Amino acid sequence: MILKNGKIFSKGLLNKGAILIEKGTIVELVFNPDEQEYLRLSEKNRDNQEIECENRLILPGIIDIHSHLRDMGQKEKETFISGTKAAAHAGITTVFTMPNTIPPAISEKQVKIWMERAQNNIYVDVGFIAGFPEGLNVEEVEKIIKLGVIGFKIYPLNPLNGIDWTKSENLEKILSISSKFQIPIFIHPAYPLPDTDKNEIIKDFNKKKYPLLKLHDLLNPIKMEEQFISYVIQTYKSYVIRNELIPLRYPIIHFCHVSCKESYVMIQDALNVNKNFKLSFEVTPHHLVLSNDVLLEVDNYGKVLPPLRNSKQNQFLLNEYSNGNIDLIGTDHAPHTLNEKSGDYSNAPSGFPGFETYPLVLLDLMFKFKISLENFVKAASENPSKTFKLKNKGFINKGFDADLIVLEKVPDYPIKAQNFITKAKYTPFEEYLTSVSIWKVFLRGIEINASGTPPKGKILLKKL
Repeated sequence: MILKNGKIFSKGLLNKGAILIEKGTIVELVFNPDEQEYLRLSEKNRDNQEIECENRLILPGIIDIHSHLRDMGQKEKETFISGTKAAAHAGITTVFTMPNTIPPAISEKQVKIWMERAQNNIYVDVGFIAGFPEGLNVEEVEKIIKLGVIGFKIYPLNPLNGIDWTKSENLEKILSISSKFQIPIFIHPAYPLPDTDKNEIIKDFNKKKYPLLKLHDLLNPIKMEEQFISYVIQTYKSYVIRNELIPLRYPIIHFCHVSCKESYVMIQDALNVNKNFKLSFEVTPHHLVLSNDVLLEVDNYGKVLPPLRNSKQNQFLLNEYSNGNIDLIGTDHAPHTLNEKSGDYSNAPSGFPGFETYPLVLLDLMFKFKISLENFVKAASENPSKTFKLKNKGFINKGFDADLIVLEKVPDYPIKAQNFITKAKYTPFEEYLTSVSIWKVFLRGIEINASGTPPKGKILLKKL
């Protein structure tokens, strides 16, 4: 197959050219080909299929490192089929999925069931992030690692396994596991707010009746995120020094959905002290673009953890992203039912779908010259591939998987959740204007957003 006359982003440059794909792999790139070069490429095209891209952009498929694909005991919220199909139509060709399933993926048996459920039911490639087993049983941990999981996730606010992650001895145990097996630990960074503080905030809210999204921010404040990140970094530094680790054996820590300047600065400061520290973080599209001032038909549609912060925070993060200082983006795609999200604030779960808004929102910023194409591709595709060592993904290079997104700029139109493929038909981006149109999406050369295409995604397996 040949994609011809597209504007291809490769090695930091955008050039018109053609891509020859064979057996799911990019076998040749030709930029600004003359007639003779194009004829030579056509002679190598075994299936004789050619797609005229008409000057549309061709980018590497997006790698979303943070999602919740649900299924099993939460099929009413999302299934592997519905979630990955939504990702495929959005231009996301690889996703990582998190372990807060029902039942939670915290044992070899349950992780195996989880992975088996995905077989033949995924439209994109999926990497699995497990939870730690009860008691941090190292033998069970090793069995889970041997299944090929990408990493492990911890939730300090609601532990999946009853482990108190605010105790340094527990954190040090997982640093030891990460060091030994060189496997990433994904951390939802937040200390729980004391009940006395919560009660005072709710009392104040009952008097003043400020917007619910501001209440949610106050109940899950920046200081709790900042405090947990500080605790992890200090424990990390102490562990490395005390055990006299060489950089090759440093534990690997990834902070999920960093939402504020304070957290960002703290992580960057740690990396400035020792560039060999294996610390990374992601920022979500909604923490780049939205604040808790957003006006929504239903406030709970914007209820998420960490909360939407004030406009100064999202503007700071957007500026850093624009300047190329944010390496990774993750949607935290977290679908719930409309019924759940339409209830009282106190009972409504946090989270909303993110796959189908991610490229429409961030690539629109690129088309409107607020971010560069280079910085988008680095954070969306290249850096996720490099950070998590995903072989042959994230780049349009010879020998790499033909995971590609073909898109174009169109007149502005409003995002409407009723058109989503995910089961979660709501979004805080309702009516948000975008100029992005996703034309075709390929996974190893298969057009996965075409009508009638069966699920062809694979499970990504990390090798010990």
